[in-house]
Amino acid sequence: MPFDIVVTKGDKRVGIEVSFQVNTNSTIERKAGQAAERKSLLNAAGYKIAYVIDGAGNFQRSAAISTICQYSDCTVAYSDSELNILADFLSESLL
Repeated sequence: MPFDIVVTKGDKRVGIEVSFQVNTNSTIERKAGQAAERKSLLNAAGYKIAYVIDGAGNFQRSAAISTICQYSDCTVAYSDSELNILADFLSESLL
């Protein structure tokens, strides 16, 4: 299954999905619709999934954001402090 970014160390993997804006094809809503199945499949295989979400338009889609957070191993916004959280999550997940 494709991801925006895949981080791999040995046999461990973390798929990362990124969304910075809402556009006419509602990327954030598509990603929310895929979130439950992706998390289930990845976690069953021993992998993890993370999301980087930013942009005011995305946060107007609170139902989609809530769904993504529910079916994510780590969800962060695009800022230095939040990306540090993601880096820590990746470090721990890929040990």
